[in-house]
Amino acid sequence: MNKIETIRENLSASNKRSITMCDIMKSDEKFNGEHLSSFKPTTITELTKIIQSALSKHCELDPMPTYLLKSCSNELLPAMTNIVNCSLSESLVSSSFKQAIVRPLLKKPSLDREVFKNYRPVSNLPFLSKVLEKLVSSRLEHHVESNNLHENLQSAYRARHSTETALLRVHHGIVSALDKNSCVILLMLDLSAAFDVIDHKILLERLNYSFGVSDSALSWIESYLKDRTQRVAIGTKQSDDLCLQYGVPQGSVLGPKLYCMYSKPVGEICRRHKMLYHSYADDTQAYQVIKPEGDWDDLSDRLKACLSQISDWMTSNMLKLNQDKTELIVFALKHRVKQLSKYELPFDGTILSDANYVRNLGVFFDKTLTMEHQVTAVSKSCYHQIRTIGNIRSYITENACKTLVCSLVTSRLDYGNALLYNVNSSTIARLQRVQNTAARLIPRKRKFDSITLVLMQLHWLPVQYRSHFKLLLYVFKALHDNAPKYLEELIVPYAPIRTLRSENKGLITKPRDVRTKTYVERRFDRAGATLWNDLPIHLRKEQSLPRFKKGLKTHIFGLAYCDV
Repeated sequence: MNKIETIRENLSASNKRSITMCDIMKSDEKFNGEHLSSFKPTTITELTKIIQSALSKHCELDPMPTYLLKSCSNELLPAMTNIVNCSLSESLVSSSFKQAIVRPLLKKPSLDREVFKNYRPVSNLPFLSKVLEKLVSSRLEHHVESNNLHENLQSAYRARHSTETALLRVHHGIVSALDKNSCVILLMLDLSAAFDVIDHKILLERLNYSFGVSDSALSWIESYLKDRTQRVAIGTKQSDDLCLQYGVPQGSVLGPKLYCMYSKPVGEICRRHKMLYHSYADDTQAYQVIKPEGDWDDLSDRLKACLSQISDWMTSNMLKLNQDKTELIVFALKHRVKQLSKYELPFDGTILSDANYVRNLGVFFDKTLTMEHQVTAVSKSCYHQIRTIGNIRSYITENACKTLVCSLVTSRLDYGNALLYNVNSSTIARLQRVQNTAARLIPRKRKFDSITLVLMQLHWLPVQYRSHFKLLLYVFKALHDNAPKYLEELIVPYAPIRTLRSENKGLITKPRDVRTKTYVERRFDRAGATLWNDLPIHLRKEQSLPRFKKGLKTHIFGLAYCDV
């Protein structure tokens, strides 16, 4: 609470003049469509679907465990439907739905447990309040989608979007530039307590002005934000309730969506300065392509102007841009790295120096995108998990061990593996050794026993082929309107200028603007086309995602173990 008050006091002091709501909204586009004036009531059928699909988690504020509520849902649904519909019709959120218990979670296991800032304040909320939030969120999402109000390059909390799709798009832009002998300057912007400092008055004004939320619907959101309370729980001890005057609760359903709507103008500022941009919630990255022989002084001026305007916008909107944690990296070809390693960018009293690598949404990007640092980090983390499981292997069954390995090791190998396509074979070999070690642990094989048959029995694809599988899955989704627009626009179905036998074979166009094989083959459009066009025609013609995944796994499994 003290941190939030300090941030707001400093931001208020930074505003050299009195800022009106007109000043704050000058970067926003006014909504001109049909307003969302009320939230339509729910039905027992809709509520049943939401409750049964929800996780069976509960917190101390719930009157009964969630699993018990689900088992008694037929008896309770009429009353719950009435409660929800009364809230929507009267634009009123019950005070019992606005209570939260915060159990601080350490951001990383390696951080000091005695330092408060290393904890993330995740709110535990009553189950029924989350059900109500999901209903409002679905109606708000329908309004935003229908009026095309989303920031296209904001990948957080949206269907078909994820951190991996965001990484694929940014990675594609960087390797495309490197293939053309250009450099890329990437800025990773860091915000302090972004969710907790949101100003409710500005948020409500933006929802009305830019998103067309008005009347009863806007009053419901105002009630949702007003007079929220939270208490902190550590072990069995709990603090007194404190009233929250700012922010949206972390851990809620509606809070993250409201933050994304609140911060939408940042993308428009980047476009105004001709900066490429991508964001995942409050993780914002802006990047710019430049030729090595280009005017770097002019680029620095444009970067400073863009950063200055973003900083001014955030200050006026009561968001704190953390200059000390904002990172800068210059991507370049290997023979140019040393020439550009001293690049520095002055920013608001600090100097942003060129880093050797940055962590972008959980994946490490080094200066030449070799992915060596990422592979090192993944290997270290996986081996730690393997040793931990190995310590208890004699006390658990083979199936239990397989479950642990899949959740703690394989998941780490698979995250972001689409970015590893066509990297150095020795880099992939390091991850393959990790997978082999994990596979030996399950049937308790010795170090020098053959691993191929073990992998086949587990039905695991080798690391290289897992990367192929992930890429082809995104290509399929892009072709069937099940991927973000920023990936769909990169995949172009093949359409010859004259009638050819190949036009009905489900092929996609392979980009021809090739300069270097090292980087061009790693572009999403090029890599996707290469792998897709090599698939059997029955897979390219498949329309069902579950059937495609099953057929693709069978096909790649045959390729991976064709010599056995």
